[in-house]
Amino acid sequence: MIRVLLPLAVVAAILFGPMYTVKIYDPVLQEETASPQSGMKLVQPTVDCWRKKNYSFSGDCAPKGGMKGTAMLASIAAGGVAAAIGVFGLLPFVGRLTSVVTTLAGGVIVLAIGYFAMTMMGAGNESTEAVQWGTYLAGGGGLLTLISGLAGMRGK
Repeated sequence: MIRVLLPLAVVAAILFGPMYTVKIYDPVLQEETASPQSGMKLVQPTVDCWRKKNYSFSGDCAPKGGMKGTAMLASIAAGGVAAAIGVFGLLPFVGRLTSVVTTLAGGVIVLAIGYFAMTMMGAGNESTEAVQWGTYLAGGGGLLTLISGLAGMRGK
């Protein structure tokens, strides 16, 4: 059951948790404020295309943010596939086979979130403030997904 819930938790953290901040200048108050943004901001075009049954990753359906958006989309896709296949892993004779998919999904999530965090932290003077707690939550969830997949291959 944990191999179903952990990937779904990672997907929820990416889509709805604050992943990074954007500085916005308010012309009325004449000050700059930081606005937290979720990962949905990066993958919104792709999600909208998929809802319209246009299964494409290029052109208008490409994720925003270049490679960072693609990394977020890869994390979401890997988590979704691992959760869907993990449901079949609840059957006793299929459990270890789905653990391989869960392990791979955890690895993809950790790598993608690590890439996102490292590129955001290397962006400038205030770059460590650019990464929000949702990034760390998704990375930790990806690591737990990886560990649960490895434990499932052992038979636990």
